[in-house]
Amino acid sequence: MTRATINRLLVIAGIAGFAILLRTLPVTEWLEQLARLNEQYPVAVPVVYVVAVTVATVALFPGWISMMLGGLLFGLLPGLPYALMGITAGAFGAFLAGRALGRSWVEKRMGDSLKLQALDEAVNAQSFYIVFLTRFAIVLPFNVLNYAFGLTRVNAPTYVAATALGMLPPVLLYVYLGTLADDFGAILAGDVRPASGAYWIAAIAIVAIVAIVWIVQRAAKRALRKKQLD
Repeated sequence: MTRATINRLLVIAGIAGFAILLRTLPVTEWLEQLARLNEQYPVAVPVVYVVAVTVATVALFPGWISMMLGGLLFGLLPGLPYALMGITAGAFGAFLAGRALGRSWVEKRMGDSLKLQALDEAVNAQSFYIVFLTRFAIVLPFNVLNYAFGLTRVNAPTYVAATALGMLPPVLLYVYLGTLADDFGAILAGDVRPASGAYWIAAIAIVAIVAIVWIVQRAAKRALRKKQLD
């Protein structure tokens, strides 16, 4: 077993272990205490919240809970930038972990396959739109996508910018829902819902997914034709 493989296994074990630990610790009690300290420490508490959301996102903790907690703790306007910073930083951390763990493996698997190489180039060429739309379509698995994008050739600045912009509407929605919650229990139980239903969310997600498929197919065909002519 090579050193690189051992390092990957250690990182995976660390992420999995922390994710399990996060679900066994008294997180609810800690969050309630954090809410009580918010008025006493108006600078320190937001910093703790952003760091906690960043780590939780890397550890695959549900992002909607983290975002709604921002609304509950800080209100809509302060909670929005805090939640967006934490979610974006966490997404970037998972992106880096995914790249370190699996990008070299993906490149080996592609080998001489022109189709796979063309698909990889297509995602890279249209990376901003693809990342943006996958964030906008909030029904897609956010935490899994963070690691999956690390396996592509998407560059870090494009990934961060597209993630921040694409996550702005979902973060706004969940932070707002957090302001409607009475306590942490209501958030964890999923009792808070948009007043007008979620049909419009599903409609936006479907449009975004269709757009992603169209963009990738079009770019992949163009890249494949170019490779066949080379």
